[in-house]
Amino acid sequence: MFSSGLALLFSDLAHLNPNQLLNNPLPAYSLPLMVAICILLFEQLFSRYKQVGLIFVVKAYHFDEGQLNWGNLFYQFSVGLLLTWGGYAVGVVGPACYLTAVVASNLSYMARLTEGQIRLSVACGTAAAVAALFNAPLAGTVIAYELVMRRFNWRSIATIAVVAATASVISQLHGGSMLSINLPPQSFEWHGLAQFALLGMLCGLFATLLVKLIRAMPKLNRNVAVTIAASVTALAGLLNPQWLGLEPITPNELLYWELSLSQQHLWLLARIVLTTVALAFALPGGSLGPMLVIGGILGSIIGDVIPNSADLMLVIVGMGAMFGAVFRTPWAAFLLITEQTMQLEVVIPAIVACLCASAVAKYIFRSPSLIEQQLLNAQIRLINSPVLVKEENKTLNNEQLQQS
Repeated sequence: MFSSGLALLFSDLAHLNPNQLLNNPLPAYSLPLMVAICILLFEQLFSRYKQVGLIFVVKAYHFDEGQLNWGNLFYQFSVGLLLTWGGYAVGVVGPACYLTAVVASNLSYMARLTEGQIRLSVACGTAAAVAALFNAPLAGTVIAYELVMRRFNWRSIATIAVVAATASVISQLHGGSMLSINLPPQSFEWHGLAQFALLGMLCGLFATLLVKLIRAMPKLNRNVAVTIAASVTALAGLLNPQWLGLEPITPNELLYWELSLSQQHLWLLARIVLTTVALAFALPGGSLGPMLVIGGILGSIIGDVIPNSADLMLVIVGMGAMFGAVFRTPWAAFLLITEQTMQLEVVIPAIVACLCASAVAKYIFRSPSLIEQQLLNAQIRLINSPVLVKEENKTLNNEQLQQS
């Protein structure tokens, strides 16, 4: 309950636009520069607490006995809001997952739970954030398993599922999140399945491109990196203020775009550049939301190019396919889309697109997932995880006992 409430509060605040509350709103291009100064100042003041984000949830689970610091919560909450208000191409899901993981970890520690239970609480916090923000308890459970735990234990999965279901109920009582998707009733015909396979392959290609661009970015001095990210974002705001911020590009807004094909191409290029810069220079914002946006734009473009296509369904399925390809979690992406829409007509297109996208990225281009690349950039090697090593040794011992 605490975790889901915090995630919803963070999301609601992130989707505000403080600039519109001013009598004389500031130019859009000035906001990224002002926020960059604030970020550098925060990093100096809270240098001990600046290791935040989903990859450090993974690190806490595997290497730090699930322990996270309250100071990191304050830093993530403050800087995460500043980044979204400043128009950077970051999302709210990653920071929300970190915030809820910190709360769950510390409440478990204060309750004097065991090391394994504290570690499990971190995964539960992650699932709670996803379930609350998307009203998708099954997707939240699978994301916690695939991205954080990376090992199967039915008792742990059951516990996470209960927590995710509770968070989903809290989200409904709250009135839903601004990330909710309201898709009108759709129809599906089997002869149109090829367009979803094509969309999936295209998402796999763009997912690979994004990860490779992020990997190719040079490691720079922190002040220089933040300055470059701020300059690129400010330039985008100068060219088109709508490219910045969350308001024009929520999932629901993407469904009802009224842009020409050339304008959609410009949006796609802008979002790829802005997202790559933000993630490559490790700004402490989320990466899941931007992938949903890029996938939705790709779906919208395919819908305009192919005559008599299922436009709205392509947008929704594109979001899931891009998310599944970038994080290599096709089943979590499929569940996220189906739980959001609650329409049987979406099931087959979503499965086909998500599996095609992940297969193209993994087997054709052999690209690592974004989370794996970010872990490598942070010099976190999960192959050395005591949790996974212990699980592997346990499996080997069981096999030897069965053979003997």
